[in-house]
Amino acid sequence: MDGQRAFFLFVLVLFIVLSPDRAPRHRFPLLVEEDLATQREREFDILVNSTYGQLERDGLNLSGFRAEDGYRWDLLKEARQLGHQSLVNLWRDLDGSLSYSEITGQIRGDFIRSDLSSSSHLPINLTAVDSRKSYVSYYWQRNITEESGEIGLVLRDSRPKPDDSTRAPRPIRADIGLYVDSAPGNGWQARLQGAHFPGGYSVFSTSSTKFNALPAWPQFALDSSDYEALRLFNTTLDRVWERRDDMDDFEQIGLPDCELIVWLVPKPLGLSEAHVRLIEDELAHPEGAPIGQPPPMSFSAIVFSPDCGYVLQANDLFGPKAEVFVRLADRLLLAFCLLLLVQIILLKRQMEKAATPSKRSRIAYQGLVISALGDGLMLLVMISLLMLDEAGLLVVAAASFLSGIHVAFLEVKFVFDLWTVQVGDPARAEYERQRRTARPTTPAPTAASGEQLLPRPATATRLDGATPIIIGSDGEEDDRRPGGRTSFATIYSRFYFTLVCLMFFSLWALSWPRWLRSWYTNGLVFAYFSLWWPQIFRNTMRNCRKALSWEFVLGKSLAQTVPVLYWYFADGNILAIETSPATANALLAWVWLQVAILASQQFLGPRRFVHDSWCPSAYDYHPLLQDDVEAGGMPIGLVASASEAKDQEGAVSRKVFDCAICMNEIDVPVLSKTEPARGTTWLERVNYMVTPCRHIFHAACLEGWMDLRLVCPVCRESLPPM
Repeated sequence: MDGQRAFFLFVLVLFIVLSPDRAPRHRFPLLVEEDLATQREREFDILVNSTYGQLERDGLNLSGFRAEDGYRWDLLKEARQLGHQSLVNLWRDLDGSLSYSEITGQIRGDFIRSDLSSSSHLPINLTAVDSRKSYVSYYWQRNITEESGEIGLVLRDSRPKPDDSTRAPRPIRADIGLYVDSAPGNGWQARLQGAHFPGGYSVFSTSSTKFNALPAWPQFALDSSDYEALRLFNTTLDRVWERRDDMDDFEQIGLPDCELIVWLVPKPLGLSEAHVRLIEDELAHPEGAPIGQPPPMSFSAIVFSPDCGYVLQANDLFGPKAEVFVRLADRLLLAFCLLLLVQIILLKRQMEKAATPSKRSRIAYQGLVISALGDGLMLLVMISLLMLDEAGLLVVAAASFLSGIHVAFLEVKFVFDLWTVQVGDPARAEYERQRRTARPTTPAPTAASGEQLLPRPATATRLDGATPIIIGSDGEEDDRRPGGRTSFATIYSRFYFTLVCLMFFSLWALSWPRWLRSWYTNGLVFAYFSLWWPQIFRNTMRNCRKALSWEFVLGKSLAQTVPVLYWYFADGNILAIETSPATANALLAWVWLQVAILASQQFLGPRRFVHDSWCPSAYDYHPLLQDDVEAGGMPIGLVASASEAKDQEGAVSRKVFDCAICMNEIDVPVLSKTEPARGTTWLERVNYMVTPCRHIFHAACLEGWMDLRLVCPVCRESLPPM
């Protein structure tokens, strides 16, 4: 096996070393640079010599802007008027300085399809527009046909210079996402370049080989004054051109995309100019100034696609600035670290309490596997953030470290400890069943006169109906069980293989439609919140009242649900995920229903609401004691220490016994022939335990004894595990 691994590692290293480097972007870089320089000179001439409104009248000598290209430039004027009207309505009688001067951050909101949009997509001769690229299909991507949807923008603005008094536009970049039913799972994505007017709106556009938009930017200005400012944008034009070259689609084969022009108009913050500047200075250079909670950025947007002929309106886009986003992310990660620390402490304490095989045999390891898989996915998310984001490196590293300790060193180790104890249960039960079947049976003696015989001696072996599990008198397992012991490495490999498969399947689910991805996410959360059902099932099958401490059950339920339900309840959550309080309440009720069932199993019995035929027979350590021999319960006369019991003063229906473990008295209710079992009687059953050999003890005393030895403290007869 080691030789195979070494050979596989050698082949992998050889493949990495001998793999060719990525092909260069251009086959003839010098020729391409000369062509680009010539193209820039021609485009710069068009930029300088064009006039405002020339695009609608005569077109421009650029790819996608010529009259014969078939683009819907007749809609540009009306779309531009929508943006201008929005700017006038928002900033009427207001100074433009009441908005953020630097707008780096994330915004999100809903859009509607404007009535200006054309009802049909006119065909475009792509070969004539873009002869350098071959299109394998005429299915247009980013073509929005729905009446409404969601839009998201990630803005990357350049910081204004303190001594800049020209108020010239600055270059700005953005990533836009359009989320509709017909889009893939991550929506229609596009990269935008644009110009930001200080204290005012921003204009963006895509750029490709069939849409040479950069020299035509002044044509997108909302009025003539902004047109002149954009025409004089040549001081930073070289830097924008370099970014445009990186952004342009130079692939020779592909699918056509709908090009986009975006006007982004900020909304007033409702604060004074001095306060806004104080907020921006404190966010850029934190000094502890009392700025309170910075207001989110808020915008309205107009999106126009000239080749696909649609116009989209978004009246309410909002989101935090980048500095506020990073600060909120750090706080959430710190809270997540605290919850991880709480879970680590709770799990460590539970592992210490379940230190014996008797206790481990009661705990269902399947529930811990469910929890470990969910926590493992969170660990992989933390590792991904650690590789992608350098802003919160220390906090993400701390969360990744704690998550790794919780999953790899505690949860999986505890699962292995439980597995090694429980893996032989079916084999042991089958072995004992076959042994008892093969044993010759002796018919029970009957009295000659037909009268009923006396009860059997207290020390005689009795068939209690319990499922036989062979555990030594010291509480250790019998190693003579069929089958080999599963190794530690096997458990780890199975777990991590399942985790990796689940991770890749979840990554694939990101490309699904939104409704299907939502169903998948809710299904994962539903399974993650079902961690107590295996324990409920094991308690019922083994007739076990309590296996886990309530400290662990309650703490684990809270610490595991809070991080997940944040995304369901918080409207302004950090990832702008659509909330669903109804789904969150249903999931929360699902978790606490399991906790309530665990509580009922402890206080009312694990099989209180389960039919006897549904479960294998098992011995009941908490029987109801009755005076009547024919009542169906356990007669008080069959208790081994019944002769030593005494009636409690003032109460005929109660008996007092002596516990052989703690040497204190036990007050036990005894039902008479005519007395029905009341609710308090059922609850009092949990205070005492009666062994198959008919000795009675305090429940806490016998449970503590059985954690160490599965024999009766009085007669040393073997006891079935609880």
